[in-house]
Amino acid sequence: MRYIKLSFIIPKKSDFSDIVVAKLNEIEFESFVENSSGIDAYIQEQFLIKERLDSVITEMNNYFSFDYSVEILEQENWNKKWEENFEMVQVNNDCVIRAKFHKKTDCKYDIIINPKMSFGTGHHETTFLMMNEMFNMNFKAKSVLDVGCGTGILSILAKKLGSIENLGIDIDEWSYENSQENAKLNNINSINFLLGDASNINGKFDIILANINRNIILSDIDKYISAMNQDSDLILSGFLSEDVLIIQETCKIHGLALVSQKNKNKWNLLHFTN
Repeated sequence: MRYIKLSFIIPKKSDFSDIVVAKLNEIEFESFVENSSGIDAYIQEQFLIKERLDSVITEMNNYFSFDYSVEILEQENWNKKWEENFEMVQVNNDCVIRAKFHKKTDCKYDIIINPKMSFGTGHHETTFLMMNEMFNMNFKAKSVLDVGCGTGILSILAKKLGSIENLGIDIDEWSYENSQENAKLNNINSINFLLGDASNINGKFDIILANINRNIILSDIDKYISAMNQDSDLILSGFLSEDVLIIQETCKIHGLALVSQKNKNKWNLLHFTN
């Protein structure tokens, strides 16, 4: 498996980095790393569609000027680089996310993640928002669906918070395998991970977690709602402030009530219930 790396040189990075991440996230780019010049974005070679990329590049050029370069990476090269730069993340006073080569912490929820190419290490604002919201909820004896599970980090936290039935689903085979690996690293063997998309969801759940992007959320919202038990919670993230209204309106049309809205550096989380 090979990956394509796009390195963006962005003037005034703080003003435009969120736009780059959001737009590329909509066309299957799955990992992003900020650097001193801008952002490196990664996508599996098989998922890169040149016409879609060209369209996004043209659209972003309407907002600001930038340069970018393209590089092909073998899977092993990317894994090594990611692991070398992976730092621990403090989510709150009770939770730390670390790699297996970091020293064990005294936090109540000490979560080990071997990220590889999967999204969800706690470094990105949306994962951070999701995890913090989860600490405000009751997971005891609940069934949980994690859509677009990435590293499996949200499923792992849900299990540590007391959930009894867990399904994590991701369309990416690498994420599917990585989720299973990370669950084992945390001595958890009772999460069911599934390779597929929202059409493969079976059953009903008390809590649904979906940290994906605006387009997928809007496309699959009916499938999420169909999988909700009565008085279930739906937690959505992976979108910018300008996307909040359309997601709120869509969920309202489907009969969902807004519980809370959180944001961090232009990224947003919406918590609904039925």
